[in-house]
Amino acid sequence: MPDADLYPDRVNFECHKCGSQSCKELVEKIKDRLPRVPSLQLPRPVDPCLLELNSPNPGDPVLVTGNSELTQAVLLAVMSTTESPFFVLFTDTRGDTLDMAVILKSFTPDRIKQSIEQERLSDQAQGSPLILPGLAAGMQKEIAKATGRPVWIGPVCAAELPLFFEDSWTTA
Repeated sequence: MPDADLYPDRVNFECHKCGSQSCKELVEKIKDRLPRVPSLQLPRPVDPCLLELNSPNPGDPVLVTGNSELTQAVLLAVMSTTESPFFVLFTDTRGDTLDMAVILKSFTPDRIKQSIEQERLSDQAQGSPLILPGLAAGMQKEIAKATGRPVWIGPVCAAELPLFFEDSWTTA
């Protein structure tokens, strides 16, 4: 079975702040941690949930994604490279990977709003912006309206998160 496309070819690894040598080291560290992900025909759901990584506080970013086992594995592999605080909201997408969840419309403003309410995100992450994966960019305004929160568009590939967050990404 072929591996799934994690979109690493869409990542712009040019870094103007840290210099090419340290960015190259970071990229290699992330590549080494990315799991091999099979290209599957069926969803692989995990329980939707809110994870608090590195003791986040209100105002720290909330990464919003789907509840695919494969998405979770890839995202947590990348997140293991940072000591920076984050909330990660695994929204119920019926287990679809995020690219498929966007196509199949299982990643929606209503589902994100429902996840925020179920996980009581307002209690823990008041004022925190939602960070959407780049593939969901077309929903930015709808999600901001549905949730009443600022919504930023993040990278397409999870491996690009350290470059997206630049100085606020402290390596582990």
